Amino acid sequence: MLIKIKEIIFRILYILILIYLCIFIPSLWGYKPLVVISGSMEPTLQVGGLLYYHEEKLNDFDRGDILVYQAKHHIISHRIVDNTENGFLTKGDANPNADSSLIKYSQVLGKGTNWCIPYLGYYADFIYNHKYLLFVSVAIVVIDLFNDKYTERKLKRKDLKNE
Repeated sequence: MLIKIKEIIFRILYILILIYLCIFIPSLWGYKPLVVISGSMEPTLQVGGLLYYHEEKLNDFDRGDILVYQAKHHIISHRIVDNTENGFLTKGDANPNADSSLIKYSQVLGKGTNWCIPYLGYYADFIYNHKYLLFVSVAIVVIDLFNDKYTERKLKRKDLKNE
């Protein structure tokens, strides 16, 4: 019974670690994950979803693209309504009016995708804010793998001695 419980716990840990790795694999190609924290872009980007964005040259942005930019205290993703000489005018899809402030080119982080992975942002945000849990989980899994290999070797030696 104890072995079955251990197997279930480790399967859950493996799955959670794999999900975490899958979240950050697109980073290898320059796509950074971003958790959607407000409903201003719904239904395109749902609260708790995971949006990916990548760096883009400023002249490659078009009206209708999702602009990801740095505000004072957080990162925002809104759709471009207009491109002026001094910056971008944006608007959230769910907002009735365009944003009141112009987004300066220095604030731009990149271009967002027109889709997001629902609910995965909650998990990514939790792990990001509790990184020690990820490290502990990986350490436990590694120790378990070494323990399994050690036990396997020990059994093989025992079998060889008995022959």
